[in-house]
Amino acid sequence: RVPSLLAVLTAGLHGAAFAREDGIARTPPMGWRSWNLFREHVNQSTIERIMDGMVDRSRKVDGVATSLCDLGYCDVGLDDAWQACGEGAKGYW
Repeated sequence: RVPSLLAVLTAGLHGAAFAREDGIARTPPMGWRSWNLFREHVNQSTIERIMDGMVDRSRKVDGVATSLCDLGYCDVGLDDAWQACGEGAKGYW
């Protein structure tokens, strides 16, 4: 019985999180990353279209014109295979 009680108490604390209330990092970074969709095939016009779409307010939330950025998704990350080690000058990267 004791081990099962310990398991229940431990499971109850599993979801608990302790953080400072200074307003920093209340949510994880929220946004869009190019790698998931385009991999190394990105260019400036593609990224500009994505960024325009993130601030576009043609969608409504509760009747109010709202962009993804209004909802907290403001971060755009460009990843174009920079980590391809060994492909730099003289094989260094």
